[in-house]
Amino acid sequence: MHIRQETPADYDEVYRLVKISFESNESTDGTVPDYLNELRKSDVFIPELSLVAEKDGTIIGQIVLYKTDITTPQGNRTELLLSPISIHPNYFKQGIARAMTEEALSRAKSMGYSAVFLCGNPDFYRKLGFAPSYQYNIFHKSDASAKWSMVRELYDGALNGISGNIDTV
Repeated sequence: MHIRQETPADYDEVYRLVKISFESNESTDGTVPDYLNELRKSDVFIPELSLVAEKDGTIIGQIVLYKTDITTPQGNRTELLLSPISIHPNYFKQGIARAMTEEALSRAKSMGYSAVFLCGNPDFYRKLGFAPSYQYNIFHKSDASAKWSMVRELYDGALNGISGNIDTV
């Protein structure tokens, strides 16, 4: 498997991958592939943090990190949001999500970011080092105790002294 930056030539294949990988997810409404297409057109999109995993020339995984703001009493602080991450169903539970996440977080850290937020299943993302954001005094804007609003610091203490709200949906 090879992880690399996504290119515009990949968009159609990635669209199909995202669609098939979310078909079995009952908590989504089928709009995730379109959401990703719209995200690529926005000013929060960071091409260097939109990655794909390939095996034998076929894209089997996708992850994207993009800019989001923590609203603090001192003003907004820009960090990153992970959404979506997709794995082809034939490759579930083979460590691909972990490998892509670690690669994306490493690249984000090297670009100067300090934390990555997401909205997701705590049981899954806890295994990847994420914790509820409220444990860091950063609360989801609609549910202060949301266990599904999660964060991972890119270095120890990255969120020390910061408190505020975030919208991870």
